[in-house]
Amino acid sequence: MDLRQLRTFLAVAELGSLRQAALRLRIAETALSRQMRLLEADLGQPLFRRHGRGLALTEAGHALRERAAPLLQQLDALREGMRGRQGEVSGAVSIGLPWLFLERLSAGLARRFIPAHPAVSIRFIGGFADHLQDAMLSGAADLALIFDPPPARAIRLTPLLREEMRLVAHAAAGYRAEAPQLFRRLGEVPLVLPGPRNPFRQRLEELALRHGVTLDVRFEVETLAPQKALVVGGVAQMLASSMAVSAEVEAGLLCETRLADEPIIRTLYLAEPRAGARSLAAARMADAVREEAVGWSGGGDFGPG
Repeated sequence: MDLRQLRTFLAVAELGSLRQAALRLRIAETALSRQMRLLEADLGQPLFRRHGRGLALTEAGHALRERAAPLLQQLDALREGMRGRQGEVSGAVSIGLPWLFLERLSAGLARRFIPAHPAVSIRFIGGFADHLQDAMLSGAADLALIFDPPPARAIRLTPLLREEMRLVAHAAAGYRAEAPQLFRRLGEVPLVLPGPRNPFRQRLEELALRHGVTLDVRFEVETLAPQKALVVGGVAQMLASSMAVSAEVEAGLLCETRLADEPIIRTLYLAEPRAGARSLAAARMADAVREEAVGWSGGGDFGPG
């Protein structure tokens, strides 16, 4: 077992696909597959099992991921810390974040962080809360921005922002901010929501149960753009922040309104590893993200978390 095999293993564990991991690591799929077979032979037990959509970790695979991810993070931090003794912040940082913030954060980092730390490379991992928390736990992400994540002992959470979710529909629905709807409206319209593992989806299901409302979840989609496409197409409605749909509302494609009797507020957290050494580059990135978040709080629904 060597460090290259462990890094390869973590990539496959995150992506659930040999092909996708090979593309990310820029090695042949056959070579990657051989590395995994050698690692399994060395450990004497299978690390993955196949299913219809790719690869899933076995119990042994989960155990290895929990031990290997912090180990590699500490080694990376050690290397970058030694380089930092010469005054240069360098290395690679992976940050997970909701699709909503990808463009805004990348633009802010390009203006301020990257010129100040040109030796740092950044990988953005977009997704919903459950995927981003998995990326943190697997070590695929050094830090992440996550909406209302479930508690995890390995992750330290710092609240950054709050936002109120709006009911969003095709413009023909005629929703207006000054004429809010009641929560029961969610049981009267077809909805597009993230999958059942998503914390926001779980919270919405709990609220629906409390209100005696049966949600008509017509579509389950894990990314923001296709959710909005379905709503623009008039086949579903969604729950989103004003920021997420501002361009489409201004263009007259969508309309939005509040839920008067059950405002749905969610909080954005900065997630960082609780244990293990953190690289200097990751620490500087976390500071930069906090500074960026101060600017976001000036917009509409956002306020200090």
